[in-house]
Amino acid sequence: MSNKELLQIIQKAARDKAPKLNLSGQSLTSLPAEIGQLTALTLLYLSNNQLTSLPAEIGQLTALTLLDLSRNQLTTLPAEIGQLTALTQLDLGANQLKTLPAEIVQLTTLTLLSSTEIN
Repeated sequence: MSNKELLQIIQKAARDKAPKLNLSGQSLTSLPAEIGQLTALTLLYLSNNQLTSLPAEIGQLTALTLLDLSRNQLTTLPAEIGQLTALTQLDLGANQLKTLPAEIVQLTTLTLLSSTEIN
């Protein structure tokens, strides 16, 4: 998926106030900052891509209850992940994470955290 196509999908989802966005398996290597416009999202699926990092704007998605980041190439998570205080499910499995940001403790509604071993 090209960056232009991705931006069009994000703009449409923002206009429609979409509650769900599935971008799994799209060979994404990065997310644009515009992802932060999707403040109505409650479900965001980003699995099976090649993401190595997330933009800080991910922290603006405060309505998210599920964030699937599994099967990517993430090496770090932004501190802003701690702003996703409605999050109940976070899937980080099959990534390259060595540590989690300290802000992860702010996710007090989290009931499911899936990850592979963090060294």
